[in-house]
Amino acid sequence: MDECKPLLSGIAVSLVMKYADNIVKVYSTSVAMILTTLVSIPLFGFQLTLPFVLGTSVAGAYTRSHFRSS
Repeated sequence: MDECKPLLSGIAVSLVMKYADNIVKVYSTSVAMILTTLVSIPLFGFQLTLPFVLGTSVAGAYTRSHFRSS
């Protein structure tokens, strides 16, 4: 059954990407980037750089302002 988990995950992601609009795709990519960063810091010793922090901050601020205006 463990071999099927990546398969089912891939199918679920492809369905979301097929039926979601562009703004949802951008938000999901931004959230995935932030979560991956938070996991990578303790696991792999990832060092944050200024361009990365600025880019992530802009993406987060845009996401927050969009949801706040809705």
